[in-house]
Amino acid sequence: MAQGILALLGLGITGYLSWTELMGDAPACVIGGGCATVQNSEYAQIFGVSLSYLGFITYALMLASAIVPGFWGRLLGIVTSVGGVLFSLWLLYAELFLIEAICPWCVASLVVMILALAVAVARIAKAGDLRS
Repeated sequence: MAQGILALLGLGITGYLSWTELMGDAPACVIGGGCATVQNSEYAQIFGVSLSYLGFITYALMLASAIVPGFWGRLLGIVTSVGGVLFSLWLLYAELFLIEAICPWCVASLVVMILALAVAVARIAKAGDLRS
């Protein structure tokens, strides 16, 4: 249940960022003002695909992992959360050292991903191992 709630929260964050990008708007940035700078940077896309879209897909997969029972749900949960944390840490590095602007929405997504990773690990620990 916790993983599903975190996935919904992440879908809200990345959905908002995706929507503003689709509309050609800058996200509201109540802290720091770096959201538009990050969104418009060269680091906001990979192979022409927006990071907010990729984040939305990742959170959708995470939601699926919360619904799917057993091995496959745990595997999808750990893969999406590990990938999401690593990718979010890369983006934080880019924000701090390459873009020199911080997007609070991106930082919030990183926090959600870290929590989701903790939940995914707890699911595996509770099951005894990944294959049970």
